[in-house]
Amino acid sequence: MANYTSGFCYSVASNMISSLEDAKYGIQKNFEQMDLENASVEEEMREKTEEMITELNRLIAAIESVHFR
Repeated sequence: MANYTSGFCYSVASNMISSLEDAKYGIQKNFEQMDLENASVEEEMREKTEEMITELNRLIAAIESVHFR
């Protein structure tokens, strides 16, 4: 089994975090661009969007909490 350097692991984690940040941005932009005429549907989509962004923030925090030696 190969040993990975801390620099390599940090780079992989940084790339994952960057991708997750991009996903958060995309989710928010998609919601803003939706043309929702029904208020209840808009509120439901807002809640789902917020839930997704919250989960992505939790995942980012978990990744950031890993320390490489």
